[in-house]
Parts: sequence; C-alpha cells; structure tokens
Amino acid sequence: MNKNKKMFTKHLLGSALVAAMFATPVMAMPTLTAGLELNLDAMDTQSSNTAYDESGHVEIGISGRHDSGEYFVQAVGAIRLLSQADGDGDQIEVRDVYLQLGDPRWDVQIGRFEAINLFPLGKDTIVSHAGGVPVYEANMVRGRAGTDGGQVAFHLNPSDNIRLELATIFGDDDLAGDDTTAIAGVRPVVTWAGDGVSVSLGYERVNYDLTGGGEVDKDGYGITTSFDVAGASVNLAASRQTVDSISQKVNSYAANMVYGGFGAGLIHSAEEKAGVDADVTTAYLAYTVPLFDIEAASVTFAGSFSRAEGDAVTDDETNALRVRFNYDF
Repeated sequence: MNKNKKMFTKHLLGSALVAAMFATPVMAMPTLTAGLELNLDAMDTQSSNTAYDESGHVEIGISGRHDSGEYFVQAVGAIRLLSQADGDGDQIEVRDVYLQLGDPRWDVQIGRFEAINLFPLGKDTIVSHAGGVPVYEANMVRGRAGTDGGQVAFHLNPSDNIRLELATIFGDDDLAGDDTTAIAGVRPVVTWAGDGVSVSLGYERVNYDLTGGGEVDKDGYGITTSFDVAGASVNLAASRQTVDSISQKVNSYAANMVYGGFGAGLIHSAEEKAGVDADVTTAYLAYTVPLFDIEAASVTFAGSFSRAEGDAVTDDETNALRVRFNYDF
C-alpha cells in the first residue's frame, strides 16, 4: 500500500470513528485534553562549549470510562507531536495506551503506561547528570514498554491505607531481546498512605535472552516517602541496582521539594563496576510563573548543576539552563 493510500485509509477510519461517536446515543463522549510544552535550552560541559537547543511537543489525550455498579472499564490514549524529529526521524511519540478494568478493591491494567514512581524527582524541569555515571531510578519495569514488549499490571486495595501493585513486562523491552520470554520483568510495590504522608517500597527484576546470545539479568530495590511540611511537598527516595554479570552496583538517592511554583532537588548516585568507582551529584531548581495572569499559560525558569568524580569519568561538570513554556488548550 503506497503512502497516499495509507493516508486516505487513516482519514477514512478517523471520519468513521467520529461519525460513530455522534451517531450512537448510548456511547458516552470521551474526555479530550491537549497541551503544548516548548523548551529553550543552554548546556555546557567541562570539555565542550555552550550548546543551544529547542525542543517541545503538543500532547493530545483521550479517555473514556463506563461503570456498572461497582465495576468499571476505562481506556486511555495519549500521543505527542514532537517539534523535532527523534533519531529515527519520527515526529509522533506514543505515550499511554491502556485498558483498565475492575472495581474499587482490585483492577487490571493492560497496554502501555507507567507504574508507581519509586524515585520521584518533584519539579524536574531539567536534570542533566555529568560524567555518564548511571542514576538508578527503580524503573526498569515501571513501564511504557518499547516496540518489543507489552505490559500488564495488577492492583489490589485491601484497605483504605494500603495499595499493592504487581507490574509486569512480557516479551521484552529491549530491541536486542529475542521476544521469547513470557515474563521479562516483574515489579511488586506496596504503598501505605496516611494523613499527608505515604511510603512505597518495591523490588524489580528483568531477565531475558538476547538475540545475539547472552542474557539480561538485573535486580533492583527502591523506597520512597512523600509528606507535607509547612505547605511544601517533600519527596525522599533511595534505590539500589545490581548486575552480577558485569559486577555492577549502583546506589542512588534523591531529595526534593515543591512549594507553590518553586521546586528544588538533589540527586546523588555512586557506581561500583569491576573495581572502578565513580559518583555524581546533581542539584536542580525551577520556578513557574503565569503568563499575563492567564491560568492556562505559564513559563518556567530552571537550572541543573552536576559534578562527577571517579575513574573513567567523561565530563566532570555539566551545567544546563532551560526556559519552558506551557499552554493548556
């Protein structure tokens, strides 16, 4: 099928969908959302001059939900129209596409999505780490699987304060995988939430074979707590990853707060790999103000300042500044 025929087919299907939505009285109208994000960046490292860049996207989302007694079924989809092509030349990025069904006590989520965040960064408008030192965010099985994997998550709510999540990835989530592993990743997380405070603890493991031989086998743990202090929202997190095949251990820590339009954070990560040690510390901050007192429009001024030390560190300093514009349609 040539390009023109493909475009005609897409438009025909889209027109048929819209017509069906309006022609079927028993079908609830979906919820539509849209917003623009535009970034102007300046970044320099220890070994390079300041580089300038512009990036951004328009994100369009659609969701719908039907209830029957205590049971529900809902669907969510979101795409981004990128202002610049990525490495493959694509200018459309799929964000979330999932179906969720169940009742207030349990539900199942299937598709493409992100599970519970075990390493929240708060107002992370820009965070750029120096030196190539890895920061482990306990997110190997968190989600948004790529083209070679799928996701299923199970949620259980035994009480008003406790929530259990078991996130999984099947096939694999890496282009170098062979797509033959039924469960490539598992990630159980338990969350306790009280009055103004919550704690989440999780474990994750990925294990699958590679097309060219060998396998991926990684383990990780993460814990995070969130609480309110004098009107500010505070997050603390710690995580640890081990990769036995390359004798690697990564320990990462994060602390951040958001107060009104202001946010600041600090991340520290240390890597031990085959006798080689390195660490990185990154501080970041951001401040958002409305544009012309228009609630739907804002501008954020942000900065990231990072320093790395240790063996085989590429750039021991990286500084970045960003001006971000947001507009909700």
